[in-house]
Amino acid sequence: MAARKSQNNSITKAADETPERFKLAEAGYLGLNIFNGVSNAELKRELNFPNSINTFKQMSYHSTINSALTLYDNMINKVDWLFKPVVNATEQEKKEADIINEMMNDLTDQTWSEFISEALSANMYGFSVHEKVYRRRLKSNGSKFDDGLIAWKKLPIRNQETIEKFIFTEDGNEIKGVKQNLSAVSDVYNRYASRTNNEVILPRSKVMLFRAGRHKGDPFGKSMLRDAYLAWRFLSVIEEIEANGVAKDLAGLPVLKLPPQYLSSDASPDQKAIRAYYENVMRNLQLNQQSALILPQAHDPDTKQPLFELELLSLNGGKAMDTSRIKEYYKNLILTSLFADILVMGQSGGGSNALGQIKNSLSSTAAESMLRKIRDVINEDLIKQTYELNGWDTSRMGFMDFDNLESEDLESFSKAVQRFASTSVIEIDRAVLNRVRESIGVDSLPQDQEPNQKLLPEMTSRSGDGFKTAGEGTSLSPSGSDTSSSNLENAG
Repeated sequence: MAARKSQNNSITKAADETPERFKLAEAGYLGLNIFNGVSNAELKRELNFPNSINTFKQMSYHSTINSALTLYDNMINKVDWLFKPVVNATEQEKKEADIINEMMNDLTDQTWSEFISEALSANMYGFSVHEKVYRRRLKSNGSKFDDGLIAWKKLPIRNQETIEKFIFTEDGNEIKGVKQNLSAVSDVYNRYASRTNNEVILPRSKVMLFRAGRHKGDPFGKSMLRDAYLAWRFLSVIEEIEANGVAKDLAGLPVLKLPPQYLSSDASPDQKAIRAYYENVMRNLQLNQQSALILPQAHDPDTKQPLFELELLSLNGGKAMDTSRIKEYYKNLILTSLFADILVMGQSGGGSNALGQIKNSLSSTAAESMLRKIRDVINEDLIKQTYELNGWDTSRMGFMDFDNLESEDLESFSKAVQRFASTSVIEIDRAVLNRVRESIGVDSLPQDQEPNQKLLPEMTSRSGDGFKTAGEGTSLSPSGSDTSSSNLENAG
C-alpha cells in the first residue's frame, strides 16, 4: 500500500514538472535579490546600495583608483559622436539625422560631452539615472532653431546619492520608475523650498538608465570598483599603518618617568589625580595638541634622583617586511582589475613596446565596451522616443555612433591596404574609400556616392609579382627560388 502511494506521488510530481504549452508572453522571473526596491545581491554590506555609494566615493579618493577613472574619462571624452542615417536613406531621413545632430549642440546649461561624462559615473557607482527633458525647437524657448520640432532641452543626471529605490512591476521583471529623495540634500540656497515634499517619482519612460558591468538585470548595475574593493581596503590599511609608523619615527615616542607610588593601585587620591593629569599631557603630546611640558623640580631625598623626568625615545624605522613592495602588489591588483595597468608600465624598469601596445589595446577595449553601453541606451531609449514624439518612422531609424577612440596606426594600416590592393583581394568601393579617408582625418562621403574612377590611381604596384613562379615574376633569371619571402615587410 505504501509502495503504491509513493508511486502515485511520483506520477503526480512528474505531471507537475511537465512544461506548459509554448507561450509568447514571459513565464519566468528575473529572480533579483531586491528588497523594497533596493538591491541586496552582495555578500558584503558595504557593497550593497545605498552603503555602496559611500564606499565607492571613498575608493575614488585614492590616487591609484582615481588615476584609472581619469584614464577612461580622458579616453572617452576625445571620442566624436555622430548620428548617422539609415542605409539608403531618403532625403527626409537624411534631414532627420541632421536634426538629431543639431540637438546634440542645442542643449541648455549642458554640453553633449558633459552629458557623456556624467553618464560615465555609472562606472564608479554601477548605475546612472538621467532625466529626459524636452522642449519645442523655438527661439522663444531658448533653442537655436525655430521649426517647432520636439527636441532635447537637457539630459541632467539625478545624483546617485538622492536615488532611494527603483520601482518594479508586481512580477519584478520590469522597472516602472525610480524614486528620488531630496531630504538628505543640503539646501543652503533654498532651491527646493517650493516643493511640497522631498520625494519625486520619475516614470521609466522619463529617464535613461545607464548600467555598468555584468548587472544581470539589476538596475543598480555592477561598479567597476567592486572588483578592486578588497585590494583597495588592504592597501589603505597598510598605508595608514605606514603613515603612523613614519610619524612616530620622525617625532619619536615621549616617555615620562613617575615615582612608583604614583603608579601603584594604593596611590592616594592626590597621586592618582597627578597621574591622570600626566596621562592626558602625554596623550596631547602624541596628538600634537600640546607642544611643551612643565615638570616640577623635585628630587628623591635619599637617592637625590629627580622624581619626574621626560625623555624622547627614538625608534628604529627598520621593518621586517618591505611595505613598498606590498603596496606595489596591491596597486597592481587594483589597476589590473580596472584594465588600467598601462599606467604603471615602465615604473619598475620593465616592459616592452609590444607589451605596452597590448596593454593599451586592453584599456581601449574596456573603454569601447563602456561607450557601447552608453550608445545602446541612447539609441534604444532617447533616439527612439525622439522619433516617436516627432512622428518619424521608427522602422527606418538612424543610429548614434562614436568614432576616433584610438588613433590610427597609419604605418600598419597603409601596409595592409597596399598588400590587399596589390593582390586584388579587396574591392575599391565607397566603404573602403571612406575607411581610408577616416584614417587620415578626412570626413566620409555618403555611402550611396559612387567612387570617382577618374581620381582613382592606376594599379602600378608589382609587389605581388614576386610570388609568381621563377621566370614569371620580378626576377630577371629563372633561378628556381622565390626571394620575395625574404622581404621583411612580406614575412608571415
